[in-house]
Amino acid sequence: MRRALSLLLVGISASLLSGCGSTPQTTRAPVNAPVQQSAPKVEADLVLTPAMMVAKAQDIWQQTGSRSMRNAFLLDAAEAWLADGESAKASQIVYMLRDEVELPEQQNRYHLLIADLYRNDVKVGSSQRLAILQSVNTADPQIEQHKLSLMAVEYARLGQWLAAANALLSSDDSNAEHVSTAWQWVNQASQKELENSARFSKLPAYVSLRQLILEHGFEPEQLKQQLARFQQVFRDHPLVNNWPDHLSNIEQLGQSSRENIVVMLPLSGRLEVTGTAIKEGILAAYFNDASTMNATVIPQLHFVDTVGTSADELATAASDTDWIIGPLLKENVDALLPKLNPQQRILTLNRPETSEQVIEPDSEREEIMPGSFATQVYYALAPEDEARQLAERVFTQGRRSPILVASENTLHQRMQDAFLQRWQLLTRGLAASQHSAPTLVTYSDNNTLREGILEALDVAQSKDRIKEIQSFADVEVYNLARNRRDIDAVVVFTSPEQTELVNPVIEASISPFGGVTVPVFATSRSIDYVQSRNQWRDLDNLHFLDMPWVLPGNPAQTLARQSEQLWPQRPTPLQRLFAFGVDAYDLLPRLNSMAWLPQLEYRGLTGNLSVNQQNEIVRSLPEAVVSQERVQVLAE
Repeated sequence: MRRALSLLLVGISASLLSGCGSTPQTTRAPVNAPVQQSAPKVEADLVLTPAMMVAKAQDIWQQTGSRSMRNAFLLDAAEAWLADGESAKASQIVYMLRDEVELPEQQNRYHLLIADLYRNDVKVGSSQRLAILQSVNTADPQIEQHKLSLMAVEYARLGQWLAAANALLSSDDSNAEHVSTAWQWVNQASQKELENSARFSKLPAYVSLRQLILEHGFEPEQLKQQLARFQQVFRDHPLVNNWPDHLSNIEQLGQSSRENIVVMLPLSGRLEVTGTAIKEGILAAYFNDASTMNATVIPQLHFVDTVGTSADELATAASDTDWIIGPLLKENVDALLPKLNPQQRILTLNRPETSEQVIEPDSEREEIMPGSFATQVYYALAPEDEARQLAERVFTQGRRSPILVASENTLHQRMQDAFLQRWQLLTRGLAASQHSAPTLVTYSDNNTLREGILEALDVAQSKDRIKEIQSFADVEVYNLARNRRDIDAVVVFTSPEQTELVNPVIEASISPFGGVTVPVFATSRSIDYVQSRNQWRDLDNLHFLDMPWVLPGNPAQTLARQSEQLWPQRPTPLQRLFAFGVDAYDLLPRLNSMAWLPQLEYRGLTGNLSVNQQNEIVRSLPEAVVSQERVQVLAE
């Protein structure tokens, strides 16, 4: 056995040394020498390269046969090579040591090496790496710190934000960068997670600060007092010593004037109906605005038709206003923004071409950065946002192998691409064996839609196999086609009419022998309440996202009744545009706070609204399901 190990070590040493030049790549000396035996003394001024460490390990093994002393040098070499980006060389040592490490502290270092080495390997998931890291039990503060920092990364990849923040702070809670990152992660946790945060010993102050902001964020004076009290209660706490930048100048936070508001909409031409629905929503919010009842100056609304109006004319119309709402069309937004004074406040009803939804960094989600006053905020009913949120809902519910069904329509293809981008980020913490890339079905008409679904579910292949069996049998074969067993969700980007066709096809294609129902997920673009009232039976088990305004339990019942009286049987798309107008007006006095404090959400008719780092309004929509021909809103 010893001779075999010697030969193996010589081979590895030769292969590693053959790739090394004469210039040292690191200046690292052996650490964590074993307790039982002492390693030969090394001159203090002698710098050992990783290759020299390997050679030293070989000499010690041949001369003394000491496994622990040999392993100490090999672990040092592997750690040094990994630090220098030479993962292939580090892997060779890890492979050689897989059954050779016996001392507890060396086992700890070995497990850290494995977790570090495979931190970006798609074949190994975050859960597996966390299991390895949790096996490390050491009194060495340096090893413990490294372990916790690695665990923080893995928890973040899994979207376990509080666990990630707690691990990072446990590694070093005095580090200003750690405090900042932990604060961002705590702000990304859901309210449900916050309710169960007591088990994280490092987070009480962070959770308390976030809750304080959520409770008083729209009341600047009250918030200022509460923050001062918080700093007294938690004085000398790392979070207070590294106070978030956007909370330092909170006295500047306040409501902006809105005495004069100009609204820019297409009020004639082909988009007249669209613009009019938004206008009616803005007017409804204006006459419903209780805050103006006791105001000394009543806000003045001025509507401008953007059809046939140049960007210069729009800029002139807005020159003496406090706020601009609109324009609606992207080309008008792009043309107007450069012509505005930097101090002019505008809430556009579309995103400019230069504003793109950020693809989240390594923490898997967009960072909540220090706020600032935003003079230009972009509010849009972007279909891509719904597709991204749908990906999160499907993933959160434990679905890992979805089918994506999308028509060749450009809008549906954009939504599919947005879903795929978010899905790729969400699954980064999983091993390749724990999920599969979504199966794509693209169709052009009803026939290709049905064929595509049957092929994706493997039903078509099952039927072909049945026919082949029947051709060899002399008697009648009783059969039932079976679908793929790995599919656990179907996501559709289709029109309302096509959705009513898709759902029955999927239901009929799922084999009853599995005993598992495969849910279908959709966005609001696939639902029309007026059209579907008599056809909910065809949409049974359909899960979808939509704005609160059109769902059961509408939060503005009085306004809903008034709207129904004034515009009975209004088409669903126009109902959503009406709510869009209501929220656009109601957001104005809140935008300063929302842009300055990204944690804040306004519960509007179009969803829970917040402002992201790009000054875009982000909508979080509730999920509903069709069950027994009725729409039911699911709990968060």
